[in-house]
Amino acid sequence: MVSEFLQDGFRKVTGPIEHWLTTYHTNYWGFRPDKKSAWEEIEIGEVFLFHASASKFLDVPRKEVRDAGKGVIGLGRVGAKSVKDDPAWWEEIHDDGNYPYLIHFSEIYWFGNTAEIRDVPVREKSVEEMVEDVHHLDENKISFKEMDEKANYRIPAQGSPGNVKYPEKLFPLLVGRIHGSVPESTDTSEESKSDSGRSSSTVRSRNRDRDLDASSQSSGTVTYDSSVEQTMEGWIDHEHALDTFEDALVDAGFDVGETKHSDILGIRENDVVLAEAKSIHEGNERSQIRTALGQIHEYSYFDVNQDPERGSKELTQCLVLTREPSTDYRGFLEALQAEGIYTFWPDEFNIEGLDESLEVLEDLRE
Repeated sequence: MVSEFLQDGFRKVTGPIEHWLTTYHTNYWGFRPDKKSAWEEIEIGEVFLFHASASKFLDVPRKEVRDAGKGVIGLGRVGAKSVKDDPAWWEEIHDDGNYPYLIHFSEIYWFGNTAEIRDVPVREKSVEEMVEDVHHLDENKISFKEMDEKANYRIPAQGSPGNVKYPEKLFPLLVGRIHGSVPESTDTSEESKSDSGRSSSTVRSRNRDRDLDASSQSSGTVTYDSSVEQTMEGWIDHEHALDTFEDALVDAGFDVGETKHSDILGIRENDVVLAEAKSIHEGNERSQIRTALGQIHEYSYFDVNQDPERGSKELTQCLVLTREPSTDYRGFLEALQAEGIYTFWPDEFNIEGLDESLEVLEDLRE
């Protein structure tokens, strides 16, 4: 079930990567006086992604810091707010910066190689040490390119604090960082970067090497453990539903993968199955089903109808939920079967579904 924490979603704060070194040493982030109203609206318990923009205030040749920043380098939960007078950021110490309004993070998870960063205030560091440190902090970041290629979504580059409209799209990337791995590289060709100028999406194997147990504990180096595991619970359920449905299609002789659009695309000689999965609970069933139906129609166009070979096959469209739908929506989903959209959900490692939907799946298995 998606937790209350997930329902609240993420926001993000943005600043030059050298500013994030102060956050590493102090566990707080600061806002300028013109951002006071935005600071006042921040609530205790909110979760923020740490978006590092390019270096701006280190007086070094551009080539020395060109690759640093421009991505997400960590995340944290707000535990308190305060106002400060003393300079803490490199810009405040060496220039005319002023960031008096603070949010203090009670929980933080950094993606970079922080073990190599000397834990002293930035005022005690040379420019050379700052350059080394921003590169350590920059390691293992979630870049905008990675967001595009692996999540088909990117956070806004501007605005601080800013909203993250679809945080769930970033969960696979965040899970990979939290568990100490980077998701497998996927298609990086020109056709994966844009919907324009192409007929259909490339099919790739789904990565199922996750070891994601929502009740497990991460290593002692992870200080963001319980809340992030809780946040990812809905995504883990989503992936389990897909794994179970994929197994059923493989058993029926389909070659199964995913595309930039579709959660699952199964192909065999005369048939193609397109599936969209959604994690549902009492508070989101309506919105999740509505979203999934729109995606099924859209992805059927891009991934099947636009491809001459796939478009010549018999298409079966599937909605895969993480649990049995409620009685409020069961009748609606049963009616959709007449339009060729079938509903399934996992029961442990078996696939259950509406009666007619299960009949369709059994026909595919024969």
